[in-house]
Amino acid sequence: MKTKLEKSINWSIYFFQLITSIILLYMLYTIKFIPVNYIIIGGVVLLGLLIGEYFLIFYKKPKSKRSIMTQVLSFVLSCVMIVGSFYVYKMGSVVDLLSAETFQKRAISVIVLKDSEIRNEKQLPKHHIGYVTSVNNESMDYAKKEIEKEVGNISLTDYKDFHDLLEALYTQKVDGIILDEAFRTLIDQDKKTFDDDTRVIYQILKDEGSISAKNVDVTNKPFLTYVSGNDQYGDISTISRSDVNMLIAINPTTHQVLLISIPRDVYYPLHRNGQLDKFTHTGVYGLQESIDTLQDIMSEEINYYARMNFTSFIKIVDAIGGISVNSPADFTTKIGNFNIKKGENVLSAKEALAFVRERKSFIDGDFARGRNQQRMIAAILKKVCSPAILTSFSAVLDTVSESVETNLSSDDINALVQMQLSNMPSWDIQSYQIVGDPAKKPCYSLGGREASVVMPYDSSIEQARQYIDDLMAGKIIQTEDGNLNENDIDKNNEE
Repeated sequence: MKTKLEKSINWSIYFFQLITSIILLYMLYTIKFIPVNYIIIGGVVLLGLLIGEYFLIFYKKPKSKRSIMTQVLSFVLSCVMIVGSFYVYKMGSVVDLLSAETFQKRAISVIVLKDSEIRNEKQLPKHHIGYVTSVNNESMDYAKKEIEKEVGNISLTDYKDFHDLLEALYTQKVDGIILDEAFRTLIDQDKKTFDDDTRVIYQILKDEGSISAKNVDVTNKPFLTYVSGNDQYGDISTISRSDVNMLIAINPTTHQVLLISIPRDVYYPLHRNGQLDKFTHTGVYGLQESIDTLQDIMSEEINYYARMNFTSFIKIVDAIGGISVNSPADFTTKIGNFNIKKGENVLSAKEALAFVRERKSFIDGDFARGRNQQRMIAAILKKVCSPAILTSFSAVLDTVSESVETNLSSDDINALVQMQLSNMPSWDIQSYQIVGDPAKKPCYSLGGREASVVMPYDSSIEQARQYIDDLMAGKIIQTEDGNLNENDIDKNNEE
């Protein structure tokens, strides 16, 4: 006969498993991206286990080995389901964080030379300050009003461009300058030691608007996503140049992905004012300007965006345990001095970042870098969609929630994950790069000063548009190695 204590323990273990089974099934149902048939199958399996365990626990002799083993296994299974419920909840939280409305931040700094007597903003009214309004009048007006609201009237001189502004600072014609931090990289190009020579004494943060999505049924209709990688470390929401620019066309019914790479130096009119500039400089005017200008280039409506920076990239590659990527040539990166061999390379996060940033090792510079960026994105997509991701699942969830910004809704993300889990489609990834000739041209954001640019071929832009149109129409775009630029070369040779 079983004692009351034994019966109490048996029922406690049994109900513990029953409750944890219900919690797990409920969590799977509420996060919305697990297919219903998977939940039903899971429910049937858990119910079968409960029925079997009931007979093994309660209809066996007291303290029998089978009864004790069943109780131990039941307790272990319950603990596993608690952990599983936590990770399911975590997955749902990550999706909610990803789809939360995000406002970009514009940082505007008051900067002085390192040995300046100015220590804080309260001293500004006694000194003369320079700035440039011609390329970003709205931000400079905002900064002026905010500074004067805090300290009173200040003496300002407006310079033609950043070159003249820097000269005024270094020759002490002005005691300090006001600089939108999004333009700092443009300053660094002109004066390599600028960061070491100066310090920030005051900073204003300006919230910019969020980017609205142009929603479609992502599991049944093709859509376009702009992927922007800015050239900064730190906070993902900080506005800066867009160093990596990729337009991804996805057709969920044909299971094709088309990566269109836009070289950072492509010379094209800004959407905001029609002034010619490098595409990378659209980022300093905010993500919306990059999207609007890219829509002008492609004559296509962009549905969504995804954004990350150098810090994001390093964290993601770290989280997935490094990345394996194919290189068409041997080279050594200028950043980090990493040796990349022809063929397959297993890269750490820092090596991977150096790989996608390298351009000086190649004859065709930025074009080769763009192709390597496509290879890296394809490699990351393949690893994330493979069973290998299971070993680093938790780390990936944490990293993605902190490191990627997107305007895909939680419903869209859930629908895409559910589709992948239900059908496990094999995605075909094709890539194309806009090409052109190198040149020196005046750039609006540099105050009209000349810089190295890429003059895109009209035929290359038209071809990119055609590939997008074909994919959106459900036509299969295919090459043996996924490189559509090679396909174009073959066509031209035949002609």
